[in-house]
Amino acid sequence: MISTMTPATREQMPAASERTMPAAPFPRKYIHSVFNDCQNALQAARALRAAGYDAQNIHVLASSDYVDAVEQGQTLLGSLVSTDLDAYLDQARQGYTTVAVRLSNYAQLEQVRDLLYAHHAHLMKYVDTWSVAQLLP
Repeated sequence: MISTMTPATREQMPAASERTMPAAPFPRKYIHSVFNDCQNALQAARALRAAGYDAQNIHVLASSDYVDAVEQGQTLLGSLVSTDLDAYLDQARQGYTTVAVRLSNYAQLEQVRDLLYAHHAHLMKYVDTWSVAQLLP
């Protein structure tokens, strides 16, 4: 279950395990994004599930969880170069929610980008083994 991890919005939904990072080696085919509103992030995760994306591949991190993950050296975040990691960390410290989605194949990139953008995602980047690309709507 994913949780917003804030008492005021303790909403839970089926998706990847709470505060659990993927066990698979990183980085491979992930879209990282930021949401100013946690509810928008949760709605985006629901939309991804409704579109057929596996909950195990959708990771919603409340701001404090993201900061904790960075401090613990989580491999999910190891896919980001230091300047990108700094940008996402800065957003988390401002209280924003981060969503990372693992793609099964490159053909899913535009659909996931569009679903995230429709729910007001920003700072979207596609991270693959050898490249990082800024995603624009």
